Amino acid sequence: MVFLFVFFIVIFLLLLSKIRIEINNLRFSSIKPKQINRNYKIVIKLCLFNKMPIIKISLTKIKLEKLNINKKIKNINLKVLEDKNRFEKNFWKAIKKIEITIKKIDLDVELGTENASFTSLLIPVFSTILAMIFRKKISNHEKQKFKITPIYRDKNIINIAISGIFEIKMIHIINIIYILNKKKGVNKHERASNRGSYDYSYE
Repeated sequence: MVFLFVFFIVIFLLLLSKIRIEINNLRFSSIKPKQINRNYKIVIKLCLFNKMPIIKISLTKIKLEKLNINKKIKNINLKVLEDKNRFEKNFWKAIKKIEITIKKIDLDVELGTENASFTSLLIPVFSTILAMIFRKKISNHEKQKFKITPIYRDKNIINIAISGIFEIKMIHIINIIYILNKKKGVNKHERASNRGSYDYSYE
């Protein structure tokens, strides 16, 4: 009884919480060799009642390298890889339901293509798309700053520098976990049913 009470309290508090992601000085360049700068920092916080941080995780490039994430990804179980396409399809359906609020953003993009005319055409289109996204997602327009600069070098180039604060309601994260687990259960049931139908095919 006590366990159930504590469980429901935890769930209730999670539903009132938000994931806060703070990105500081993250830069990417497509100029070979492609690279991400080493001095960026990403801070992930679980904030209770949208304000009080109760969990905080700081990530830097050095920390991620120590975790050997790329090596761990390569060692993923083959059974998981067999369901990769099905998982990705369900994952992206769930992701579309997430509502991300942009509390602050400072975005600087340098963009260039092999064709100067196409670059000139692409810049205003890209700027318009970003403006439409930010208008819907950002909560404080005074803290919105983005710049798109064309590069004319007869090369396909994109350089991105971003800092910002983003928030996601925990209820959306819980919903994604629920959807993925539900789909996984349905897929397992379908495979089990298919096996059952073949069990009698050689009798």
